[in-house]
Amino acid sequence: MQSINELVMNITEGARAAHAFACEGRAGEARRAFINDLAAGLLCTSPEAGARPCGRCPSCLQAAAGTSLDIVRMSRSTGASKTGRETYRVDDAAAFIERLSMGSYGRYLIGIVDEADTLSEIIQNKLLKTLEEPAPDTIILLGVSNRDNLLDTVQSRLSFVRTADYEGYTASDAEAEGADEEDADAKLQAASENIAAMYADRKHAFHEIRSALDRNIKSREDALYLLNVIEDEFRERMTAAARGERQGSPAVCAHAIEEINKARMDIRREMQHTKALKRLYLDI
Repeated sequence: MQSINELVMNITEGARAAHAFACEGRAGEARRAFINDLAAGLLCTSPEAGARPCGRCPSCLQAAAGTSLDIVRMSRSTGASKTGRETYRVDDAAAFIERLSMGSYGRYLIGIVDEADTLSEIIQNKLLKTLEEPAPDTIILLGVSNRDNLLDTVQSRLSFVRTADYEGYTASDAEAEGADEEDADAKLQAASENIAAMYADRKHAFHEIRSALDRNIKSREDALYLLNVIEDEFRERMTAAARGERQGSPAVCAHAIEEINKARMDIRREMQHTKALKRLYLDI
């Protein structure tokens, strides 16, 4: 079993010529610790390449304190997921990509996205250009539980590292207990993305929409999450249409976003969520 120090040395000394890594392992503290240690090691200024992260140099201390200017994490918006967790949205990805384009203050700029396999297809596609053509000093670290949830185009640009292959980063029993909850969120996200595409494509009969909603959207919180995903879908299509990258009317998308906001307000005012979602499909 290798040490994290060996992996850091392989990357920084050029043995692994990659700029984007998927750190593959069960979501939780063990994987987060691995990613944090890898980021710290890449920025570590110890003269001993095989001892990074040293845990003592200014870079390591800043990384541990969460004050390093060269470690950038994609933030998440609150109040969207079924269990009250935060979720990645298009605006979060745009801010992350913009910061990565600005370059580092020191040796490297490390971009971190934990639970990257929960990113929507829209956000993954937005990340593609950054993964294809990063700045020379930029390294991207993605936390991944299931690589199959990543687009093939994204996977092809990553070097995969299994966290369990490195000393001290095996998942705990407590993390295993949370796996079912993680699965529920992943299923809700996948279903919401499919339904959002149905709303935007306008190619499905009303009974198909009704059936999809009844199967997958079980609560007010689910419905609010779905509305966020639908809004992101229309915003992405509106931007693409305005640039001439795809067919469609920006005005139609703008109208849809207005109706989505109305539906959101109706649900928050205690309208039955199933009624608000079905009416939304008819109104847009």
